Amino acid sequence: MTAIRVENGLVHVGDRAFPLIAGEIQFWRMDPETWGPAVRAARDAGITVVSTYLSWRRHEPTPGGLSFAGEEDPRLDVRRFLQICADEEMFVQLKPGPWICAEEPGGGYPDWLLERTELLACDDAGEVVIGYNPPFQHPVPSYAHPDYLAEVRAWFGAVWDAVRGQVYPAGPIIALQLDNEPSICFQDSLYGADYSDSALAGFRSWLRERYRDDPERLLAGWGVDPGAVGSVEPPRRPDAVASITAPARVRDWIEFKTSATGDYLAALQTMHRELGGEGLLYTVNLVTHPVHDVPVAHSAIRAATGAAIGEDHYYIPPLDAADLHRLARSAATARSAGEPLPWVPELQAGIWRSPGEDVRYPDPTPLEQEIWWGAAIALGFAGANLYMLADRENWEYAPLSSDGQRSPFFRPIARLRLLSRFHPDALTLPALPSVVVAWHRQDAYDAYAVTGTSRLPDVPWHDETAARAYTAWDETLAALTARGVSYDLWDSAGELPAPAGAPLVVPPHSGVPVHLLDAVARSGRAVIRLDDDLADLDRVIEGMPHIVTASGRVGETLVSVRDRRTGSIVHVVHWGGGCTGARLRLPGVEGRRVREIGVEGSTWSDPETMRFALVPGHRVFLVER
Repeated sequence: MTAIRVENGLVHVGDRAFPLIAGEIQFWRMDPETWGPAVRAARDAGITVVSTYLSWRRHEPTPGGLSFAGEEDPRLDVRRFLQICADEEMFVQLKPGPWICAEEPGGGYPDWLLERTELLACDDAGEVVIGYNPPFQHPVPSYAHPDYLAEVRAWFGAVWDAVRGQVYPAGPIIALQLDNEPSICFQDSLYGADYSDSALAGFRSWLRERYRDDPERLLAGWGVDPGAVGSVEPPRRPDAVASITAPARVRDWIEFKTSATGDYLAALQTMHRELGGEGLLYTVNLVTHPVHDVPVAHSAIRAATGAAIGEDHYYIPPLDAADLHRLARSAATARSAGEPLPWVPELQAGIWRSPGEDVRYPDPTPLEQEIWWGAAIALGFAGANLYMLADRENWEYAPLSSDGQRSPFFRPIARLRLLSRFHPDALTLPALPSVVVAWHRQDAYDAYAVTGTSRLPDVPWHDETAARAYTAWDETLAALTARGVSYDLWDSAGELPAPAGAPLVVPPHSGVPVHLLDAVARSGRAVIRLDDDLADLDRVIEGMPHIVTASGRVGETLVSVRDRRTGSIVHVVHWGGGCTGARLRLPGVEGRRVREIGVEGSTWSDPETMRFALVPGHRVFLVER
């Protein structure tokens, strides 16, 4: 058994097992005299893992001009910071990129690397890909270019020379993140990247392998035999709205993108293992894509790397149901992918504030953050990395100041600490879904083929008809979350769901084959097909067991239930107005003892009716069996 692993919602390090409650402390942006106070404050708050990037551009500003000991800038003294973490008995997740985003110029890539034009990715028109967001946009290297990978390996070698003595069990480093939000810096749309020579060579090799035993399908889909794959060109953008005329080619190009990203991350992982990271826990943080889980699919990246996979989550204030919808969708996707520890690698705490940013929204509030973090737990995440835990350059409103002082945003951490220490089941037991929603990946492929990115938000080839099924699926999930209903996902490409359990909901226009739905129905599980306007959804919800009603109204309140031998754990997250007449509808709750866990202790609720005051925030109830 490995010394570091994730299992049943917990991180296991040697003989210790604990929820993955991490906090981001970017030491290289802070006064070194604040490192000790910030790490101690994190420890005292119940944080178990300090997470931090290494910025390649800062540690190697010129080729070969490496600095890890703070010779010219004391903020870059990696060893000193890691030793402080070790002295305070804090574990570390190290994130050396090569790309880190992080409100950093070039996303952390050195200027000298980005000046090498032969390394850069390009779009279908041959233009260099410009990735990331203002004011930090920059050209993007091609993941497939061998010289880029050679530069990355040299960078990793330098990192390992600097930190080798700080790896568990000799030191605090237990986890290592592979790249950061792998998406060609947010530009991996269908036609956005990567059409460089190296990427196209990889695509043709992938096609050759894919159709090795089925040349007739290759000929039917691409019009070539195996010997002519070297001349194949991937799809390129149409000039105007057009239906998908060559679905086999589009599907292959999408699936190659997925596979290529997995191969890239696996190559980075191999580098680290060869350099000394054989026993570490590897992690990958996914970006929220315009079309969910495409082209970087959670399950595919997990299969390629075996890493702990999660999706980063942020919102622009004020917090609303759409933000919680993205959290719910991500949690359900992690469960569908078989993730043993569903977690959020970056869960927003505070907000970014960068020079030149156009801020047209209000600041976050402590209550908003409590609802945000509470919703993540209620929706089934067993852990999170609070990003940021301590304020730094380009960031405000974190729970801790840069020198470790607690801010008004600290209170939600106290709730996390209470739950993780005294009621870990509240985080680690899987939530019981009220419904299971069918998920057909080809519907998402069709939508992805007519969608742009942040660089090209309005595209002439957009086709509402092609995106209709995916849009209806996403609207179904959003409607469930807005009505406070927890759900799981069933991927139609996988095995049929078990005969017993919550009903299977099929969104309007879904492409799930009828014979599969008939097979589910024959197995004994109820199948509910929704109509175009989702009018049936409210009727379905009326019969659901896990829900909060307030004065006859349902909504703005999310309920999730986790079963254990001694009873149930119920999470209630409310983001609307207050109400005194709320009632929890839970099978068999009448006559059972109900205790609410609070930061200051616990109180007994009315066991006959399970009535309570509904106020904005996150509440947790223990219901005895």
